[in-house]
Amino acid sequence: MTKTLIRRGRVVDGSGSVSGIADVGVEGDRIVAVGPGLSVTAADCVIDARDRIVTPGFIDIHSHYDAQVLWDPTLSSSCHHGVTTVVNGNCGFSLAPLPASRRTLVLEMLRDLEDMPIETLDVSVPREIATFSEYLRTVREREPLVNFASFIGHSTIRLAVMGAEAFGREATGDEVAQMQSLVRGALEAGAVGLATKTLPGSRPSPSQFASTAETEALLQTLGRGGTGIAMFNPGGNFGLERLYEAQPRIGLPFTWIALLAMPDGSHRDRLAYHASEFARGAEVYPQVSPRPLVGACRMAMPSIFRAECVTELNALQLEGRMRLFAEPDWRDRFRREARIVGGAAVPWSDVVIRESPSSAHLVGVTLAEAGRASGRHPTDVLLDLAGADGAQTRVELTYGNSDPEEVSRLLNGPGCVLGLSDAGAHPSQMCDAVLPTALLGSWVRDRRALSLEKAIEKLTSEPARLFGFPDRGLLRQGYFADLVILDSTCVDPGPVRSVRDLPADGERMVADRPIGIDMVMVNGQVVRREKALTTGRRPGRVLSPQRVHSRGSRRRDG
Repeated sequence: MTKTLIRRGRVVDGSGSVSGIADVGVEGDRIVAVGPGLSVTAADCVIDARDRIVTPGFIDIHSHYDAQVLWDPTLSSSCHHGVTTVVNGNCGFSLAPLPASRRTLVLEMLRDLEDMPIETLDVSVPREIATFSEYLRTVREREPLVNFASFIGHSTIRLAVMGAEAFGREATGDEVAQMQSLVRGALEAGAVGLATKTLPGSRPSPSQFASTAETEALLQTLGRGGTGIAMFNPGGNFGLERLYEAQPRIGLPFTWIALLAMPDGSHRDRLAYHASEFARGAEVYPQVSPRPLVGACRMAMPSIFRAECVTELNALQLEGRMRLFAEPDWRDRFRREARIVGGAAVPWSDVVIRESPSSAHLVGVTLAEAGRASGRHPTDVLLDLAGADGAQTRVELTYGNSDPEEVSRLLNGPGCVLGLSDAGAHPSQMCDAVLPTALLGSWVRDRRALSLEKAIEKLTSEPARLFGFPDRGLLRQGYFADLVILDSTCVDPGPVRSVRDLPADGERMVADRPIGIDMVMVNGQVVRREKALTTGRRPGRVLSPQRVHSRGSRRRDG
């Protein structure tokens, strides 16, 4: 077994305790020693970490690499930012079970709800993935670069059982029993739990049509299994209060999205409600983020605008979309119907033109400003640009989470966990896989909203405890050697750029050049060093939870 010695780094071990200078010994896939002055004589590789921080690997609990892992087992861009474990299947959108007869429905759901290009999915996803066990086996065969875990998704199992009717009605008793069987099978195979989205929206998800009894039945199946966690985007038949009421009966932790600082101040009431219930013992953990809530899109797929007339575009090729942009009736519908996430009217004064091949002078201008200057409605400006640009116009809108004081309040909220990177989803719009480097740069070093020790704890041991990942999240003897070496004086997400590297010539935003991430190690093997991924075997593993009951998740490791 390879023996590696990391010398003289400032060890921030993930516990939240005060850091100090120490060496770290790694043998095979485990940490074998942590302390000053370790012997170098038996080491195959010695890494000098002077003037650097040594931490456990970061855990991203809210990613959507379910399909990407099939064609990109490096799981970029997360692998570049110190992330050594990703949790997928969030929001109820897992990739399995995927019967051949339901394949189109599932792929269209991923397109409509997570903005994944259907052309990419169609050429990359197998014709059938019969069981969740088969899906995890396929992931293992792809040999991911970092550790991979996944929920089973409520919407996906609804489609498997009910087909297209999952979008419009409650399930029968027999259908609920079939769904419970699928949940049991997934948990036995190693799923980390059940994820659901009951919040209604302009892009409907199958799980929002579930009755309260159906969602409760699936949660009870999870609870009887004794391991795992439930993930929610609450609303509709299963709102926030019902979620907090149900958790003690299920006996496993719940997490929900998203507690973000919104312009209307609604997050303050939600934080106060959560803090009160958490103080009473609720094992419920809202996900917060240091990243602004930003939506961006090209008009070839105008996904930041929520409306039935926009969703209809998904069924058309580019030429058909362009024709609709020019039709007066469709333009009138778009002007009337267009909304943003949450259902509010589009604030055209905040929608910024970021790219326009035909009108470079408008880049950086808001649609409201462009409309006033030309005497036209902002929607006409946008659709005219789309026509002139061949639908390559790119626009951007910041919805919220941009007030530093309010974001800091949420980051430090009781029981609030880091989440919502959404890595792998909305690939042509954003790349929030940079969440760890953004936190450590902007919020720890620059704003001092958190101490370095607390921030590392939130990136490592806190999610490991919550999800029940054994021997992960701490830099301790006997733990798996998932490690990061970084320079805290300059750590930064680096540039975000647009590339066309998805199958079927799909576009995505990537951030593969962070600053200050010197080395990333997964299960004892260096996977990134000198600003590049290393070659050789990919050491990531499929992780499953281990937990007797939920109360263990609120104890700190000693």
